[in-house]
Amino acid sequence: MAMQPALGFAGLLRRLRVRAELTQEELATAASVSARAVSDLERGINRTARRDTAELLAEALNLTGAERQEFLAAARGMPTQAQRAAQARAEAGERADDADASNSVWMESAASGNFVNRDRELDALRESWSSARAGRRVLALVSGEPGIGKSALTAQLAHGARAGGGLVLYGRWVEGVPAAYRAFREALADYARACPEEPLRRDLGDLGGEIALLFPGLAQRIGAAAAPAVSAAEAERFRLFESLDTWLARMGARHPVLLVLDDLQWADRPSLHLLSHLMQARRSSPLLVVAMYRDRELAGSELEAVLPSLARDIDCRPVALRGLGHEAVTELLEATVGRKFGEPESRTVAELERETAGNPFFLLEMARHLSERGVFGREAVRFSEPAEIPDSVRGMVRSRLGRVSDRCAEVAAIASVIGERFDTDLVASVAALDDAATVDLLDEAARAGLITEVDDEPDLWWFRHALTRRVIAEELSRNRRIRLHQRIGEILESRPGVSPAELAHHFGAAASRGTAEKAIRYERLAGQRAMGEVAAEVAVPHFRSALDLLDRFGPGKPEDQSLRIELLLELAGAHDRAGEYVARDERFTEAADAARRLGNDELFLRAALGYGGILPATVTPDRRAQALLAEALVQAGELGEQAGRATATILARLAHWLHNERPYAERLQISDRSVAMARGLGDRRTLATVLLHRCWALDGPGDVDDALRVAGEILGIGEELADPELRLEGLRIRLAAQFEKARHPAAMATAREMKNLAEQVRHPEFIRLAAMWDVTAANTEGRFADAARLGGDLARQLQRIGHPQAQLIPVAQAFPQGVLQGRAAHYASLFEGLSAAEPANIAWPAITAWCLAESGARDRAAALLHRMEPAAAQEADHNYLWWAVIVGFANAADLTADQQWARVLYDLAAPYAGHNATLGVASFLGAADHWLGVLAGTAGRLPEADAHLEAALARHRAMGSRPLAALTEAAYSRVLSARGHPADTERARLLAESALRTADELGLAAIRDRHRLFG
Repeated sequence: MAMQPALGFAGLLRRLRVRAELTQEELATAASVSARAVSDLERGINRTARRDTAELLAEALNLTGAERQEFLAAARGMPTQAQRAAQARAEAGERADDADASNSVWMESAASGNFVNRDRELDALRESWSSARAGRRVLALVSGEPGIGKSALTAQLAHGARAGGGLVLYGRWVEGVPAAYRAFREALADYARACPEEPLRRDLGDLGGEIALLFPGLAQRIGAAAAPAVSAAEAERFRLFESLDTWLARMGARHPVLLVLDDLQWADRPSLHLLSHLMQARRSSPLLVVAMYRDRELAGSELEAVLPSLARDIDCRPVALRGLGHEAVTELLEATVGRKFGEPESRTVAELERETAGNPFFLLEMARHLSERGVFGREAVRFSEPAEIPDSVRGMVRSRLGRVSDRCAEVAAIASVIGERFDTDLVASVAALDDAATVDLLDEAARAGLITEVDDEPDLWWFRHALTRRVIAEELSRNRRIRLHQRIGEILESRPGVSPAELAHHFGAAASRGTAEKAIRYERLAGQRAMGEVAAEVAVPHFRSALDLLDRFGPGKPEDQSLRIELLLELAGAHDRAGEYVARDERFTEAADAARRLGNDELFLRAALGYGGILPATVTPDRRAQALLAEALVQAGELGEQAGRATATILARLAHWLHNERPYAERLQISDRSVAMARGLGDRRTLATVLLHRCWALDGPGDVDDALRVAGEILGIGEELADPELRLEGLRIRLAAQFEKARHPAAMATAREMKNLAEQVRHPEFIRLAAMWDVTAANTEGRFADAARLGGDLARQLQRIGHPQAQLIPVAQAFPQGVLQGRAAHYASLFEGLSAAEPANIAWPAITAWCLAESGARDRAAALLHRMEPAAAQEADHNYLWWAVIVGFANAADLTADQQWARVLYDLAAPYAGHNATLGVASFLGAADHWLGVLAGTAGRLPEADAHLEAALARHRAMGSRPLAALTEAAYSRVLSARGHPADTERARLLAESALRTADELGLAAIRDRHRLFG
């Protein structure tokens, strides 16, 4: 975070010391004052310095001129230049700005005076920064082993970025304590603390509701309340991500932003999703994200799985750091020792280069270690045998521990169990020491090179390197670590604001039979908090850990069995929100089995209703789902006041699950019963839920008017409950129904309303539906290039969010136009495979027959029709795919001249004359009258064909659908030619010519093929 003006002399002294590359002890020695005096001044314990002390410090810092005078004045309590500038801006009435909100402390602490041989890598980062300054979003991935210089390199860039007017933010992840979005949260929280309130209010005025999920204190500061939750996990996450992106973009409107993310190898999956979202956002913004990670610690990490897509899908610049070469190693060691080397040292340099593989951190640590032993200047060092670098570091850490007092070593051991960062008070409490004694011991550890003080936060320390902490912790016995974790957890438990994840970490490490209760409770709380932060992937391991602890240490009391089921249900819910659907249903099944054994009807009901998650419009048959719901129906009656609500929901969900398996009449009966029950309850939300399930349970060509009524009722409930998600559901149902009812202008208006509301509430599922409509509209109008571009964007979005129909939707959208463009053979094998995989679904052989006939394999199409017989179409269920069945067989019957099929299909489709043949909003298969006209023509019923095709042509032209108008013109031309009336000849010719012109313009090869086939 930036140095706050309020720190006054403390902040000024710290900044100047860091600039001079001096530790507190080195400055104290140079100034001939005590290290404690420097420490107290930088912490603000002593807010002013005696004149002689200030003079000595100024001399040691080599301050001259105006800078020296400001320093001495600040030491007497007078305002610093930064404070005076802020006061002047306030008095002049200038708007507060965030120009000083960069994380200067991180830059100073990470910068290295021994920065050698990284010019090429630094140039690559500077080029990335130039691209970002021009308004692009760029991700630089800086990789390398621990100690290789990633932080020093990035800090070098950050100094230049800040000097050029950039805003530098910094955050990092920590090993072993899962916390959602940790690095982003740290970077933005530090920025917010350093930022004046006015720009924060401007930036977050309309975003505070979502920001409150991660920054409740910040939201409270600017007076923002949490946004209402939505049921769809991807919607909640999308809203949060969009809000964070908007916040960064608004910062970028004032200054280009450099966001530094450290230790990416420990990032949680939601953090990686957020990173991907920020980098792929469409709005231009001057943003460079430098993400540092340890490439040797990727195995099994979340980063390992997403790294290829990160590097592929965005403007990504990899920067790999490797060990220094011989010349750079020599230069670094000479700078450390402070003189040029002769022949003996050269041999030592070569040995150190071999031993450390040129790792700068290990080189410096080894050099300091050997220098303290007086090795340089004597004969060359020979290591007894080749060793892994961590072994070398272990030896150095052990050596340094051996030079400190036993009490100091004990304090370092306690700190190592706390974590990489720790504060004086916590160490003092665990060690049962007073504050002064603890500070003395921590100073001793700092002088030994084990730890260092965090410059901008008094009483906060960190280990100089993660490996140092790890070595110290590994030296402790298992029992000692367990006792320390227990004690640390107990002390942290009494502190306000400590995260459940941190408490779970310590109590979990200390868990045993009789003590695991707290660990289980905090793991569960950590999971619940992660769910509230839209980070289900982080919640999953917390709930799983709670279950593991309960299974290992639970005493087996009855209440523990109920707790286990509740944890299973929460874990299943987390899997659902994380898109891990197989794991979700396994956990719901396990919870249902356990609840059945326990005889707990309420928990069983929750498991049965949870199985399957939020059901899509068309579902795959699932015997387990049906069995659970049937059993739940029996048990629901035992729930007292909740029985009616539960039964109505179970019935509605059961009817939905049966969409592709049971006859329409059976689904209708179940749905009618559920709706009647819901209406009798007077519970508006339950009624809305039941009505939604009804639409997807039925969803046939005869349900369009019912769907329009249901849509209106759901919209009304959404308005009544002020629930935008329900309103969107109502608009979705209305749009699909209007489209099928051929109310095209009304459908277009509904699509616009749905898109506007979806973007307003940032709901990705309905933004996705609006995008599907845009693709369908473009294909319908013959704007195939636009459709391909929009469809590609949509397919990538579906893949990113892990949509369950990510493969099927692009196929459904591209297929009708793909066939018109002559690609039917490409689809034939796909639908033949689906026919084999789902033999009960008649839609697949219908579309297969269409593809075979359209691609010229008419003998195979005719054989398929003969094998199935028209009765198959008569028995087809009136569900979501019914129009695909009719259109698929109609095309095959037309191209194979099968009159028997044509007559049966005509009678089936005739009640829906005037409708459109659609698959929701995914596909437009043409006006129903077109297919009725084609079928009537094939069956020899030419007057009916004439009337239907005339109506279809008017419909397609009114919709602006050039491809389908051309298809109808070609079919109409054939009918008129077949009728043979003298007045029809000229019109048939004109229709055929018009169809062929459009075919040539739009590349509709299928229309050309039909013209050659039929003449």
